[in-house]
Amino acid sequence: MDVESIIENTVNKTVLKLKMAGLMKDNRKSAFQKTEELLRNYYIFKQSEQPYTKKLIEKIDYAMDTIKSDPYYDIIILYYFDGCSRESVAECFDTTVTTISRNKTRLINKLKTALFSDDVIYELFL
Repeated sequence: MDVESIIENTVNKTVLKLKMAGLMKDNRKSAFQKTEELLRNYYIFKQSEQPYTKKLIEKIDYAMDTIKSDPYYDIIILYYFDGCSRESVAECFDTTVTTISRNKTRLINKLKTALFSDDVIYELFL
């Protein structure tokens, strides 16, 4: 092995170990962040006639159907689709902002597995 190959191999192994230890992040958005972005832009996507965008809307609708029976389902609608603040969503549910935040995060985590399963698996190994 030449010196260049040894250096490249060592650097690649080191970077991989740092990423796996959580000490180095790549610039990719997490599945959670991507899910939130999709939800925020749902109505914009819905207006598009592009085949890819229509397929994306179908995927979002399918993912939303998987959580429809959840008692806090409307948090997603109110917060992402209607643009309500966490405070106003909390008022609608007659509960605290903390409860709304916790359940919003829980629901997004469920949605992200339906929307970005490959990314979720990737994140598990980092």
